[in-house]
Amino acid sequence: MALAPDPVVEPEASVEDRLRAVCGHLNVLHAELVALAAEALETGCWEGFGIRSLSHWLMWKAGLSPAKAAEIARLAEAKISHPKVMRCFAEGAVSLDQASVATKAPAYLDSDFAQLAQVCTIPQLRLAVRAARPAPPTSPAAADDGPAGAVDPEESVQSWFDDDGRFQLRAELDADHGRIVDAALTAARDALFQDGQTKVSWVDALVEVAQRSVDATPAERRERFRAHWFVDPTDPIPARWIDGLPVPAWLQELLTCDGTVAPVYTDNALPVSVGRSVHDVPDRTRRLVQYRDRKCRVPWCGQRRWLQVHHLHHRAAGGGHDTNTLVALCPACHRAHHKGHLGITGDADHPNGLTFTDGHGNVIDPAARPIKPTGPPPNPKRPYEHPIGERLHKRELFFADPPVP
Repeated sequence: MALAPDPVVEPEASVEDRLRAVCGHLNVLHAELVALAAEALETGCWEGFGIRSLSHWLMWKAGLSPAKAAEIARLAEAKISHPKVMRCFAEGAVSLDQASVATKAPAYLDSDFAQLAQVCTIPQLRLAVRAARPAPPTSPAAADDGPAGAVDPEESVQSWFDDDGRFQLRAELDADHGRIVDAALTAARDALFQDGQTKVSWVDALVEVAQRSVDATPAERRERFRAHWFVDPTDPIPARWIDGLPVPAWLQELLTCDGTVAPVYTDNALPVSVGRSVHDVPDRTRRLVQYRDRKCRVPWCGQRRWLQVHHLHHRAAGGGHDTNTLVALCPACHRAHHKGHLGITGDADHPNGLTFTDGHGNVIDPAARPIKPTGPPPNPKRPYEHPIGERLHKRELFFADPPVP
């Protein structure tokens, strides 16, 4: 679409003047996008099944990359902390990237960076932000050892299953051991984020650390530590864990959808032998489905690793292993489906053959649907002024001290 020229810029103006006008329009539109994200954040209208964060919602609805969506979401929050920088942004005087860097400065320097952002390039702004950040506080020369005669508490880890079958965990560790555990959880959380999960909880990180530990165990030992549950057709509760607690119905469907089965042979209701463990989905079929889908088939999910195979028609209802009824899902989306938050129907062999619904049965549009513009974009208050281009010397940057609380 051809942009209408700003009223103060003649059509026969120089390329540079027209570029300034277009940049002003672009800045205003980016500011409007941030304003919409801020409104979504305030009203909570972005929340919905499968949407892990505001940036995740922007990825889906606006067709943005994960990095750009995260940047827009952060700027939406910066409207409170850096109002003057964001005002310049809304007027078209500051670009999206300039506003993004300037809002990383301390909030009390909002006025200074509102001015700097209009005359500095991105590298210069980054230098200024680094110069403005206060130095980290120095540690005291000696730590307080506590009252005389105090005894260091013992390390402990307590875990149990409550009456509802939920796992409870409590730990108290010395500082060095705690740092190791914290680093392991942080590394696992970061790995999951890098694999495409835009919102990763510490629960996800803890489960990931545990899963890695089990996966690293030799096969002959790994079988000892599998999470087993037992099915007895004669029991009013059809499935129980090894300690006798019942397995919820939705979890039974999830685990039988793409699990490992070890049949137990009985004689007069007494177990006499255990068969070889086999996957519920044949390995060859699993490979075909994963090769076909390559990633989680939920359109707004980008997970490509640790995919599970889901039966569109569950095995308990007579479903088979035909590829058109099997779909690759990440663990989070697979679990959400069996909890009733996401519906999936259709022909999995067709690229666009699946229909996704929310927990209320409403069809979820799988892609961003921008509306074709019906007119020119809003005019900025003034054409964009590019950075002055002069060299910035860090030693010449002076900022006020942070206010005393």
